[in-house]
Amino acid sequence: MLKFGLLLLVALTVNAVAAQNVKSEDIDYRYIKLPLSPLPATIVNYQSSIFAAYEMENQRKRDQYEQDLAAAEATFQRETQEYPAKVKAAEDKFTADMAEYNKKSMAEKIVDKQILNENNKPVKQIPSQPYKRSVQKPEMKTSYDYPALASTYLMLDGYANSSENAVKIEVTLNGFEYTSPRQLTEIKKIVSSANGVSTTKDVTYYYTEFTYRHTMSVKVTGPDGKEIYYVVPQELSNYKTFKSPSTTTSNSVNAEQIVKSFEEKILQENLTIINNLVNDKIGYKREPRKTSLSYIKTKDDIYSDLMTAYNDATSGLKTLVDDTETAKGKLEKATQFWNTALTESDVNDKKARIDKDVTIMIYFNLLETAFALKDIAASEKIFTALNGLAISNSEKRQKEAYETLFIELKKRIQLNKI
Repeated sequence: MLKFGLLLLVALTVNAVAAQNVKSEDIDYRYIKLPLSPLPATIVNYQSSIFAAYEMENQRKRDQYEQDLAAAEATFQRETQEYPAKVKAAEDKFTADMAEYNKKSMAEKIVDKQILNENNKPVKQIPSQPYKRSVQKPEMKTSYDYPALASTYLMLDGYANSSENAVKIEVTLNGFEYTSPRQLTEIKKIVSSANGVSTTKDVTYYYTEFTYRHTMSVKVTGPDGKEIYYVVPQELSNYKTFKSPSTTTSNSVNAEQIVKSFEEKILQENLTIINNLVNDKIGYKREPRKTSLSYIKTKDDIYSDLMTAYNDATSGLKTLVDDTETAKGKLEKATQFWNTALTESDVNDKKARIDKDVTIMIYFNLLETAFALKDIAASEKIFTALNGLAISNSEKRQKEAYETLFIELKKRIQLNKI
């Protein structure tokens, strides 16, 4: 009787642990995402460069500006040299005019001034001093250190940055375009409360707004010069709207400062988009992934095998890119533990160690390791098993997300012929 009671207690303990202590932990890791258009195996290097289509126009404006400055300087120097002679000529003319004027009699001068209402007394006309004509600086699109930008933002994962037999990635910048920033207002209803009485009033808020875009294109060519990939991303061609946080204070808009700081940010974001597009197409991208793994939390060793599998899988996922072989070994070890545990599965017995909840938990853990190991066959078996179970709506959504993930993985595996 005592023995039966102990067995019953153990069974109840296992059931309670399984039902109440399933823990899910978020995990961030990176994996190698296979390319959609893999390059020939003979190509192992890449070279990247950035070119600004507007630099020729910038140079034309710079040249014109320098020419206008030189012309203004030359005119100033010439007029400065000529100035003393012009002053002397004006003084000589004044002296001659005065001499002629002084020849008139007093009566003639009175007649000119009072009767004819003319004052013919000469006035000295000294020419104005020369001044250098100001030349307005031209408005030009921003120039950058293009090699530095390329080395920072255009990298092909899985390939070495070398010129030998390299695939070439060339990005063309078309320049930052924007409308003039302007300060706008909006009315917000603000509710305040005092002494239990609520009042609503209209408050004017000020914000700065402008539209912008920075279009770019990317062309990828093989070592033989043939085009492999070319795209002008539509998302970079569409105008977007910048709107600053609104405040109750109206401030003058420093348009140049706002645009300059924002332009740098958009340049970096757009180059990152371009780089992701190229890597998705031909690179072996180190893709970040956010997921979760589950385990059973207990104070004893009832589920020590599942905890060991969880720890191995977590370690394997986090080192998948940096230490691939070791990581695969840990993931395969975790897979073995979980598959062994599934041999005990009894989804109809709530008292079983591997009951329905634990079984479903293990299946989802196995889907994650199958994805990391690129094991399509294993995933298909798991999906078949899950399809035979009555699962919750959240579990259905989780399964559907994995199905989408494996459809994409299967397509890429077929394209890469592995």
